[in-house]
Amino acid sequence: MADTVQYYMERMLPELEELERKGYFSDVEIKSIIKKRTNQEYAMNRRIVKKIDFLRSIEYEINLEALRKKRKARIVSLDEKKGTTAFSITRRIFLLFKRATNKFRGDLSLWIQYIEFAKSNNAQGVLSAIFVQALQFHPTKPSLWVLAASWEYEENANMAAARLLLQRALRLNPNHPTLWHEYFRLELLYVEKIKLRRRVLGINDDDKATTTTTATDMDIDNDDENDQQQDDSNMIRLPKLTGEDMDNSDSENVDQLKESTTEALKEGTNPILQGLLATIIYKNAIKAHPNDLGFRTTFVDIYRTFSDSEKGCKMVYDSIRQDMSDNAHARAYLATRHLFTKTDTPLEGDDDAKKYISISDPAFVVALKASVDEFNTDVKELCTPLMWQLYVEFLDQWRKVISEENLKLYLTKLLQKTFTACQKQKCLSEALYASWIEYLTDEDQLVNAQVKAKEATKIYSESAPLWIARISLAQREDGDDQPQLALYKIALDKLPSSYDLWATYDDWLHRQSEQNTLDAEEVGDLYMDACQKVTSLLPSVTMATEDRNLIKDLILSSYVRWSGLVGGIQSVRSAYKRVIRNMYPTFEFYKTCLDLENTMGKKDKDGHDSVEFLFEMATRLEDVKEDIYLSHLSYLQSQKKFEKANLVYWKATKEISNKESFDLRYQAITNGKAYNIFSL
Repeated sequence: MADTVQYYMERMLPELEELERKGYFSDVEIKSIIKKRTNQEYAMNRRIVKKIDFLRSIEYEINLEALRKKRKARIVSLDEKKGTTAFSITRRIFLLFKRATNKFRGDLSLWIQYIEFAKSNNAQGVLSAIFVQALQFHPTKPSLWVLAASWEYEENANMAAARLLLQRALRLNPNHPTLWHEYFRLELLYVEKIKLRRRVLGINDDDKATTTTTATDMDIDNDDENDQQQDDSNMIRLPKLTGEDMDNSDSENVDQLKESTTEALKEGTNPILQGLLATIIYKNAIKAHPNDLGFRTTFVDIYRTFSDSEKGCKMVYDSIRQDMSDNAHARAYLATRHLFTKTDTPLEGDDDAKKYISISDPAFVVALKASVDEFNTDVKELCTPLMWQLYVEFLDQWRKVISEENLKLYLTKLLQKTFTACQKQKCLSEALYASWIEYLTDEDQLVNAQVKAKEATKIYSESAPLWIARISLAQREDGDDQPQLALYKIALDKLPSSYDLWATYDDWLHRQSEQNTLDAEEVGDLYMDACQKVTSLLPSVTMATEDRNLIKDLILSSYVRWSGLVGGIQSVRSAYKRVIRNMYPTFEFYKTCLDLENTMGKKDKDGHDSVEFLFEMATRLEDVKEDIYLSHLSYLQSQKKFEKANLVYWKATKEISNKESFDLRYQAITNGKAYNIFSL
């Protein structure tokens, strides 16, 4: 290792001497650089190499180069061409990157940093080699292929190379959607670039008249030509044939030349300029992903970032209609397309606000009517709950956005009509019932909303959202439903494993206590019933599951917190002792109790004994036994109870499986490092 370090350091000496001679760095600074680089070289050449060592060295060299440039700017009299100092540090950075990527070939982020550094230094020759090596080691990373193709197209202006790279990428990764999208975008960018050049040169479909005009015609229409030149003064005009040129040329060849040139220049008949290559890419792409609607709609989004995109978008729409006629989401997308902005200028960004026609635009009403008509056709041809749901979501979305009264009223009436029609077709799903109830509630039709909620819970009796909606409406005085408490009991009997339903019930109990609708004794009894019910979900610790534990933690912890609100710390202790004795509490419950003791029982004379009791009970849990013992020992150390800590440590060593790990962590506590149970 020392020989390798010595080799690298000796290679630096001429460059360092020149840096000192030219005044960039002083003698002391050069010695500091040598010392720093030596340490870095030893780190980078040790037996177990770490990537961070290379990154630190690279960062140091980048900062050093920035300092050299600043000092060079102040010393304007230097002739940089006579030495190699202008590139010595940069060359070392490239060497470090090369060594790092040789050591960590599988680290894609390191290759990306290498590429970005080469780009920032405009090292075009080096970049080509970097991309070749990176793609050899990471042929299945689409981001790298796209980066390489982008560099070839944007920096080298080499469309053929960019196209070839993405074609190779697709051969290796035929099912990756990003590559298809970026290849498609590349071809559209190329066509857009050609179109832009044609506009700068003044070439368009109308130039046919000028290119086929004879010299005699030009003389006759001299005034019109002058007017046209005046109009196109900001364009580069193409040269025209003179009468002498016409006389000296073969008339048949000239006619053929004029005809072929005219046809080639016509944008409307040139297949390449009409996006033929992009169309071919799209058709091949959907063969690789035939049933992915999002994959296809992304092509529309890409098309819409370019000018003259209507024809291409229509091609995508037609393919979706043909291949996905049984897909409700595809039909909804096609119905919504009428509201997309129609513009000849490319859209900037992906902002949804720019995607749709402005509500204030007169064309919006026409487009909305077209979308509604297509949705009405869709729900007739594909009469499924999902199709109706998407139609309802479409109407409700625009109803909430539109502020114009007549249009809002139209959508409101249409939405009610749609719900009724859906019910007649017997397609009301759980989600549609929830949407209908929400709509009626928004329109202050609370009695009707209650009726629908009751109807919904009879059909979908195991739907927590529908029960929650029904219970929330039951508090209305003008309704005829059962009291909320009775409904909660029915719902929880049917859905004892619904976390959302238990969370709603917990909030309701807190509100009843705060509003004094129920006295403290009644709320306490209801909480105890709830605790027993959630415990019955877990008859033993061995039957615990993550979802059920969440419900259990919620109710047991809420009961203890509520006890603290109404009765203080003594009530909290009474509550958690009852729970610990009968209800198999979890680790989260013990954390809640310890938190309450820490906040409410600090000044209480029995506070320390209660905390120790909780720790002793918590150590019965097998999953986190080691962490609880360490937290208990940390607490005893903080209270200067060293004798008790020794007893707890002795007990812990009998129950902990990995005693060596436990001893190391306990040693840190004895050295003053606190161990907090709330950080677990």
